[in-house]
This record gives sequence, structure tokens and C-alpha cells, in this order.
Amino acid sequence: MDKVSGPADRLRAGELGASDMPDLRIVQPRALLREQVLDKLRMAIIEGWYPPGTRLIERELCEALGVSRTSVREVLRQLESEQLITVESRRGPMVAFITVAEAEAIYETRAIFETAVVRAFIERAPQTEFEKLMVAAREFGEAAQLENRHQLLSSMSLFYEILLRGAGNPVLQSVVRQLMARVAFLRSKSLSEPGRLTFSVAEIQELSDAIMARDTQRAEKAAANHVAMAREAAVRQISLESTGERLRGAS
Repeated sequence: MDKVSGPADRLRAGELGASDMPDLRIVQPRALLREQVLDKLRMAIIEGWYPPGTRLIERELCEALGVSRTSVREVLRQLESEQLITVESRRGPMVAFITVAEAEAIYETRAIFETAVVRAFIERAPQTEFEKLMVAAREFGEAAQLENRHQLLSSMSLFYEILLRGAGNPVLQSVVRQLMARVAFLRSKSLSEPGRLTFSVAEIQELSDAIMARDTQRAEKAAANHVAMAREAAVRQISLESTGERLRGAS
């Protein structure tokens, strides 16, 4: 469990081909079509299939997803509100860059709210939610053993969704959900740092153990530590990527 490289990096290195990209087509169009399209495209961005700076061309997205331009446009508007994409008048929608300063601000905000979510979860969540949380934590550990990037990110998103739901605070849910897409994007960055995955698994295990023990103080400390460690790793990766982009631009 050393490093989980992003697909864009592996494509450049020749380890993947175009055929390795996940199938984005929607297979059950009757069941909440917009949500399926949104989930597929959001995860493709978070996982790095569409790196920052990539132009998102409606026609190509329609073909990849197998849906209409209306559906794609609705989803692009949602992704813009989540700040995963930006829309420029001449270039159209493109995957957003997150700067070091923005990442620092996101993690600072996350640290404030995450301890509140953990505390509320311990106080209010029914036993069934505690059990679901443990399953999500276990799935994260299993994905780490397999170094399965998609499962890693999916299991962590589920872990935090369970926490948020169990906290039972609609206002807190609304505020935190506004951050979740960019947090997931940054999580993808932090887990790409060599050695980070092993520590992340241990941190999530400590957090879930503290929550299961209903030890609020220990859980808050574990949550704060996890955010701090993830923040350091993500910022380092963004800094390295920014330096690489500048060097490529100068060559």
C-alpha cells in the first residue's frame, strides 16, 4: 500500500490505453437519470480521468454517457456549483484547478465541521448507522489492500455520507455537502502520495474505533488528526503538480 497513481498519470506513462477508461454510459435511464449522470461524471473528474484544465465538450460527453445534451447541461451546472468545473465564455466548461491556498482553506473548513459531525453522530445516530459505518471503514481497508482507486474513493465517500446522515442535522448536512465534491477531489490527490494510503487506513480505523466506543473526545481528536494529515499530503501533491506544470510550460 504505497501509492495509488491517478489514471491520467498512468495514461501518460503508457500503462493504460483509451479502452481502460471506465464506461460512463448510463445503464438504467429510468432511475433518476440526472443523478446517475451526475455521479458518473463527478467520479470521472475526482478519479482523474478528466484532469484539471480539461475541456468538457458537450457532444463528447453525450456520446460517452449516452444521454441528451439537456441532461449533460444540467449536470454541468451542478458541477459548476460544486466548483469542480469552471465555465469560461470562450472556452466553455473545463475541469477546475484547486490551488494550494484553496486546498488549505477547504481543509481548514473541513476540520471545523468534521469534528462537529463526529460529535453529533455519536450523540444521535441509531445503532444501524454505527454498523454501516464500520462496514464502510472495513471496505476502505480492503480497497487499500487491493490498491483499487475507485473502491477507495467510493468507500470513503460512503463513510462520510453515513457520518453526515447519522449526525441528524440538516443545516450541517447542507453546509458540509457543499464541500464534499472538492474534498473527494483532494482525497484523490492525498492518496496518490507514496506511503499515504497506509497511514490513511490506520487513521480511519482509529476514528471508526473511537466512534464505535462512543468516545467523543477520542473521536474528535482522531478526526482532526486525519484531516491534518490528509491536508499535508494533498497540499504537497498539488504543489508538486503545479511545479511540474510550470516546468512543462517553460520547456
